[in-house]
Amino acid sequence: MRKGEVRKQAIIEASEKLFCQKGYLETTVDDILQELKCSKGSFYHYFDSKLSVLIAICESKVQRNFDAYKKTRVTSTREKMNSLLYHTQWFRPEEEDFVFLMLRLRAREEAAVMENVLRSAMRDTFKQELGDLMMILNETGAAHVARRGLESLVFEVFTAFYDEMCEVILECVRTGVSVADPLTEVVSSARFLWERTLDMDYGSVEIVKLEEAIPMMERVASRLRLV
Repeated sequence: MRKGEVRKQAIIEASEKLFCQKGYLETTVDDILQELKCSKGSFYHYFDSKLSVLIAICESKVQRNFDAYKKTRVTSTREKMNSLLYHTQWFRPEEEDFVFLMLRLRAREEAAVMENVLRSAMRDTFKQELGDLMMILNETGAAHVARRGLESLVFEVFTAFYDEMCEVILECVRTGVSVADPLTEVVSSARFLWERTLDMDYGSVEIVKLEEAIPMMERVASRLRLV
């Protein structure tokens, strides 16, 4: 990377660390400058506000997730689709701090901006790949795709799944109950909807690995109850 790109990436990484540790609202531009030991001029050369850094973090994370998906080695198209779904959603152990950040912001205006950026970036990055995989599954008889373009509908199903997962977790935080049963129900319903939409065999689709997602989300819920 060029020197300027290195500096911009350093600002993104330092800001993400602080947003996750302190909270987005609690972190100031001065905090970011102190973390990086850089000047305001250097910061504002790349970003015009703290919100613009948050947007860059979202775009960067989506690209990193797609790059991680492309590096996976699987033996079938169905497994490849499941890997794509896995890397598209955020309920993975390595994303615990980021999910905590998103849920803390969910009721605020910044969250709407953040989530719109995430969805747009995921749509631009993942949807074409999803469409290609669906057509291969159709050609091999592993799925039934009525027409090209169905990936748009399937992607909206994913968006609805993400929203439902967030709302369920926040409700568990408010009521003090475990996330295990509600999340299992949401994931099971989402899998069923995907399988019926694509006419795939029962158990073909795996969006979330519940054995790793539930402990992670229990930790996130516990952290949210303390703020």
